[in-house]
Amino acid sequence: MVKICASCHEINPGGYRCSMCGGELLMVSDDEAQALPEEVWRQQRVDYGARRGMIVRFLGIILGAVTGVVLVREAIVLDGPWNLVGAIAGIAVGLTVWRLIYLAAGRGVRIWVLRKGQLHKRKLARAMLASAKR
Repeated sequence: MVKICASCHEINPGGYRCSMCGGELLMVSDDEAQALPEEVWRQQRVDYGARRGMIVRFLGIILGAVTGVVLVREAIVLDGPWNLVGAIAGIAVGLTVWRLIYLAAGRGVRIWVLRKGQLHKRKLARAMLASAKR
């Protein structure tokens, strides 16, 4: 349960008092919390976006590893040099699946934060062009 400090506006995972300043913690659904400045809610959206991206990236690691292992397992039973070729291709496919999900998660977080008013479109366009040039 996420709570917000009434005095320093720090986000806390729960409790009654802020771990930073000792102030009273408010539930995010309280009327007092809804009256807090927009910066507090922006920061909370960024935090949730970052968490969402981490979860999707973790799932990408798992899915890429499982894909690679299953394809390598299927390639082992092939004859001659094809088992080696199939194993290398299975590993490459697993790494590709992981990389695509990893990149999609990063872009998804940027878009989600933009949609909630965190970034300006120009800043996002510059960031996406900079990442595409690499």
